[in-house]
Amino acid sequence: MENSLYKKQIIMFIVMVIIGMLFNPMNILAYRMNDLYISVTLFYGGLLMASNMIWGHEIIHYLSMEHFNSNFFFIGVAFSILISILLLRRQLLINDKQWLRRMIPHHSTALTTTHKIYNKTSDPRIKDLAKEIIDTQEKEIQLMKSML
Repeated sequence: MENSLYKKQIIMFIVMVIIGMLFNPMNILAYRMNDLYISVTLFYGGLLMASNMIWGHEIIHYLSMEHFNSNFFFIGVAFSILISILLLRRQLLINDKQWLRRMIPHHSTALTTTHKIYNKTSDPRIKDLAKEIIDTQEKEIQLMKSML
């Protein structure tokens, strides 16, 4: 029984990593589909989301069913800390191309949100700033794509 539980948790973790990568806010907010790239940083984000879900899941289990698996909880917390510090903050294994592959969707998200405020605002200063950001982000996206 215990072995089966661990297998199910591993499968759940893998599924959560994939979902975390697919539904990353930068992917959802991308201005254009061709601004989306798979990157190591995106994978790290999926890992972080999934590890947070592991320990969060154990808290919910405890609160709703008074069942707590301390192994899953502490493994999840440890993964969250290690992924945050070693992988995301230090950008471990991120080279020039991987950095570009993550920055393009990041800039594309800025385009989406800036286009929205540009169309909503009545403040001319905000409109001018938004136009400047749109122009700059477009140029930077094209430059980064050419560098890939």
